Amino acid sequence: MLQANVQLIEELKGFVAYVFNNKSILHQFTHSASDFSRRRKLCFSQLVLFIIRLCKKTLSVEIEKFFDQMHSTTTCSVSAFTQQRFKLKASFFYAWNLVLCLNFYHIFQHKIRRWRGYRVIAVDGSSVSLVNTETLRSYFGGQTNQHTFFIGARTFYLYDVLNELVVHSEIRPYRSAELNMACKAMEYLSEDTLAIYDRNFCNYKMVALHLWQERPLKFVIRAKESLHIIKSFIKSGKSSSVESLLPGNAAIKGLRNSGFIITNDTALKVRLVRVDLDGTVEVLMTNLWEHEGYKACQFKDIYFMRWGIETAIALQKNVLQMESFSGFTVHAVMQDFYATVFMANLHSILIKNAQQNVDQQVHRKYPLKINKNKSFAQLRNHLVALFIDSKPKKILEYLYQAFIKDPLPVRKGRHFKRKRKNPQSRSKYKTYTNFKPAY
Repeated sequence: MLQANVQLIEELKGFVAYVFNNKSILHQFTHSASDFSRRRKLCFSQLVLFIIRLCKKTLSVEIEKFFDQMHSTTTCSVSAFTQQRFKLKASFFYAWNLVLCLNFYHIFQHKIRRWRGYRVIAVDGSSVSLVNTETLRSYFGGQTNQHTFFIGARTFYLYDVLNELVVHSEIRPYRSAELNMACKAMEYLSEDTLAIYDRNFCNYKMVALHLWQERPLKFVIRAKESLHIIKSFIKSGKSSSVESLLPGNAAIKGLRNSGFIITNDTALKVRLVRVDLDGTVEVLMTNLWEHEGYKACQFKDIYFMRWGIETAIALQKNVLQMESFSGFTVHAVMQDFYATVFMANLHSILIKNAQQNVDQQVHRKYPLKINKNKSFAQLRNHLVALFIDSKPKKILEYLYQAFIKDPLPVRKGRHFKRKRKNPQSRSKYKTYTNFKPAY
């Protein structure tokens, strides 16, 4: 696996070089044809490296640290960095993450984890809190009530829960509807996908878009208890049943606007599965049919896999400190968001070998997992060397040894009440415009 990681790093480095040396490609990620045409202290390759290091301290301190890691006797000012970063579109980091994912699936193809042949993709949205500046407020908007007003953005993810990779991500204005984002993201789901959704996505249109593909896409959606069809199913006491789902007026209008011919009688065949939890009953809507070998008793574990996207979002917000943005403009926020997704994926891939090592440790009271907070700090500290060293294998060997130190025990069955430290913005953190730690 070490050699595979070396190949992956070389592919990522090669993409940066390819973009910079191919002017027609470079122009797709810049705002002007003259961008990055002159020799600067912070060139194109250095700029993208600096941004994916995820600056969380004072920018002047981060810049000094970066050029020190580059073994450079020169440095640049905060103003110079700001001017350079506005030449680069945030879409570059989305594309770089796509390159990362595609190469992972290709290089590690025999080790890709699947469930009965399917890649399990959890679909969900979240929100991030932003600093209340006029620029961010006018673009992203926010939420208001009788007590306060806060600025936020809506984020959206397609997450491979078994391989722990974000395969698609978006950041939009706060009022963007997750359901619309999910419908548009359908094009990123391949035929070998099993998509898992929370109840927010329980909608006739979502089911129709899965079933009406040239080859139907498999899905599992947690159903809304308020639906008449769900109430009737729960009262029946059945563990599984095939039912007909009829459209409402909103679904008819939305699908007609998308070019589908639909009437009030256009029924969809779906399977409802009862899942008994502690003190409650949940119903899952799916097209995993019983005659195909999918038993009702399997669905509790199937839906539980969706929890992986929740922990992935928590990692980005808590360990990678997504909400502590390096700038207070729309451009900086979008750059930092996609750079954070890229770094989360890179970290997830590089720790897999170390996780396999600790999984093999027997005679322990609890299973072990890699300390992601500590391992990400190691990756961040050696990221520059990993990309500029002609022999990244040595860096990867060092990181592997650092990753396997001090793993954490996994104590299953523990539950903790969620605590919101900043009730005004519903966020765990509060970012100030005039202060960032300089340590």
